[in-house]
Amino acid sequence: MVVITLEKCPAALRGDLTKWLQEISLGVYVGQVSARVRENIWKRVCAEVKSGRATMVYSARNEQHLDFLVHNTTWEPIDFDGLKLMLRPSPSRVEALGKKRVGYSDASKRQVVRHSRNAVRTSGLAEYVVVDLETTGLSPEKNEILEIAALKVVNGQEIESYQRLVRPVNGLPDVVTKLTGLSADQVEQGVELSEAMESFLVFIGSCPLVMHNADFDMAFIDAALEQLDIDELDNECIDTLALARKRRPQEESYRLGDLVASLGVDKEGLHRAIHDCKATKVLFENLMALSP
Repeated sequence: MVVITLEKCPAALRGDLTKWLQEISLGVYVGQVSARVRENIWKRVCAEVKSGRATMVYSARNEQHLDFLVHNTTWEPIDFDGLKLMLRPSPSRVEALGKKRVGYSDASKRQVVRHSRNAVRTSGLAEYVVVDLETTGLSPEKNEILEIAALKVVNGQEIESYQRLVRPVNGLPDVVTKLTGLSADQVEQGVELSEAMESFLVFIGSCPLVMHNADFDMAFIDAALEQLDIDELDNECIDTLALARKRRPQEESYRLGDLVASLGVDKEGLHRAIHDCKATKVLFENLMALSP
């Protein structure tokens, strides 16, 4: 038996682990694998977890019938008269690990992420995922994710889709019902945010993401990941809003509905996340076909 727990790990690693182990709770993976597979899984975890934390407990032929491995954690396995114990963190160890993790400042990280979300692609992608959210308002600090949808595209073909309604903690505003057509009864049948985000992260893996007005959707995704104690996404993110402003400067409006209408696409169904994903795919392909 193997149990691995992860904290603040990249989304791609979470998806990879589900190939061998079952995720029974957020960041907790359990399974039965051979010693060779277990060693390879742990090597991959240590290589990919970055500044996150990982702990593995597994069956062993010793007096306790188990052993521990840790990576980047303040808790430390020690041998005590032949018994493997976990040493609680000391102030010096916490300080040492803090220094080890020093990298970009928070401000620098935000600047790098913001720049990547406004990146303008000059070449196509063989594989990407289109993402769209519906929310209960405009503020990621005050409002909630209501619906998450994603569309996986390989060589221009839609091969798989993802859609989840998320049950809002603070109810559904009337203005959102008018905009999306969703009723309070419908969203009450939705899943918890944690369940939606877990399956969403597995679906997107490490694929590049395509969004329209990426800053808006990513602000809500970042807020949700922070709430769930998961690291921010490190996927490449392409914003069709920034791309449209560069390649179609003649447009009067850069709203998704107006842009796809100018391409002859029916706007009916927009403001539901999966329909917006399909519209964004059409827009992205059209923009990529234009000269830079």
